[in-house]
Amino acid sequence: MKALLLDLDGTIRRPTSGKFIEDPNDQEPIEGSIKTMKIYHREGWIMIGITNQGGVAAGHKSLKSAIEEQRRTLEIFPLLSYIYFCPDFEGNLCYGISRKNIDLIHEIRREFLGQFRKPNCGMISAALKCFKNPSKALMVGDQLEDEEAAAFAGIRFLSADIWRFPPIDREF
Repeated sequence: MKALLLDLDGTIRRPTSGKFIEDPNDQEPIEGSIKTMKIYHREGWIMIGITNQGGVAAGHKSLKSAIEEQRRTLEIFPLLSYIYFCPDFEGNLCYGISRKNIDLIHEIRREFLGQFRKPNCGMISAALKCFKNPSKALMVGDQLEDEEAAAFAGIRFLSADIWRFPPIDREF
């Protein structure tokens, strides 16, 4: 199995209203993201969202709203299997969202407490363990913190701008 770990905000989705997603329906795909996800899906990659959600800790949105936002993201991106998100600044909380469940990753993977928030690699490491340490892993993101998290996890990183418009001939 191969794992494609995708940052969400600025990588595959963007708000329709402005700078930040205001409510669960305030999001749309970024051009090229769905098409590229289909390419990776055909090549056998499982796709997992990895996202900080500091708006919860900052008081801009509730945890409930952040959970609903991730569920809406799973509807918009049907090839996305699972989303990990960290809603606190300390990196002690991590939730896993699937189409059916909400998992408390910080209780399942206590070894990553304090490391869930990017640029730390707790969410990536937890995902790789939960998905049985895939043979190949790639992190895609649009921020330095995404690249740093991938480096700390020991996996390859690709910039979102390059990933969304892949060359026909590529090797990952």
